[in-house]
Amino acid sequence: MSEAVIDPARHVPLAAAPWDAAEVSRAIDEIVADTLAHANAAAGWPAHPMDEHVADGHASFYVGATGVLWALHYLQRVGATHLPIDLRPALPPLLARIKAEFTRENLGEYAEHGSLLFGDMGTALLAMRIDPRPEHAALIARRVAANDELPLRELMWGTPGSMLACVHMGAMTGEARWERLFRAQAARLLGELEETELGPLWTQDLYGGHSRWLGPVHGYAGNMIPLLRGWAWLTAAQRDCVSDAVPRTLAGTAIRCEHGATWQSRVDPSRPANLCQHCHGAPGMVTTFADAPFAAPQLDALLIEGGNFAWAAGPLAKGSNLCHGTGGNGYAFLKLYRRTGDVVWRERARAFAMTAIAQCRAARAALGRGRFTLWTGDPGLAVYLWDCLTEEPRFPTIDVF
Repeated sequence: MSEAVIDPARHVPLAAAPWDAAEVSRAIDEIVADTLAHANAAAGWPAHPMDEHVADGHASFYVGATGVLWALHYLQRVGATHLPIDLRPALPPLLARIKAEFTRENLGEYAEHGSLLFGDMGTALLAMRIDPRPEHAALIARRVAANDELPLRELMWGTPGSMLACVHMGAMTGEARWERLFRAQAARLLGELEETELGPLWTQDLYGGHSRWLGPVHGYAGNMIPLLRGWAWLTAAQRDCVSDAVPRTLAGTAIRCEHGATWQSRVDPSRPANLCQHCHGAPGMVTTFADAPFAAPQLDALLIEGGNFAWAAGPLAKGSNLCHGTGGNGYAFLKLYRRTGDVVWRERARAFAMTAIAQCRAARAALGRGRFTLWTGDPGLAVYLWDCLTEEPRFPTIDVF
């Protein structure tokens, strides 16, 4: 039987600095200024040493220029920065770069389908947000349709990502075609949900293997994200299916200890649940399901247990980022604050924010520049800091586009 483990090597103590809204605003300004100072419209941003196997000028949403440009545009749109930024000239070279990256030569069969976080579908979504054109929408529609027969994967590479793209496109354009595309893929996704001894689960076809992943990037939570975000497009029967499945599966796969509850990266009794970050473990599960548009005593109790585990584990040694850093874990507390109204979760989110600022500044000073990605770098942290100021959690890419 697997056990829950808090690995001290993966975590660091909280910073001693108390919450300071003015300091948080300064940190956002620092990140935006540093990001703009290292921008190159034709070549993107330099890669960070911690983003292994990523070349300078990467174009993707996850670790490249698409995500950085989205963050800059979003921070400007919501008033988090008042620096004048015109990002439209960066779109043509970016679209050219992502098409050169997202090829069968580089990615094998994965390039044949739509990838929200690594392919041109995500970049076209950015283009629709900044400079909407019919050709961008047409590209997204083609990529979504190409996922209709894709082996079941997850949010990063597969059908759940294309479904989420439909939700965002529906919100941006109001066109009925996005609901039609979404409904077809939702029916297939739910049709492949398998009843198991741990509750309903999917088996992902990913990276040459078949496993029951659980987290919000590669697993169960990630497959549920577009269903929760596109709740209004589901049938009554589909809503019943999701609201029945989620509490049972989270309870069946939860691993409890004196600190609370957490989840493995994938179902495997021989492996400890030793990751506590957004992509794998309690924080990402809480961040995903604290937005569930339904309530159940079992579910709400588990979400609080997951938040307690993330707090006991502490900030992450990997840095301040969203995917596997302190900022990403902090979103679990912000989401719990919104769901429960309990101010203890707001204070925990703020404590993680102040620690993440210290981590970001220390890393920037050591390298002489920041880490320019949305999911693994400083621009994503800036969005989290803004959400701490506004007390309105909107996880980038997932909750807001």
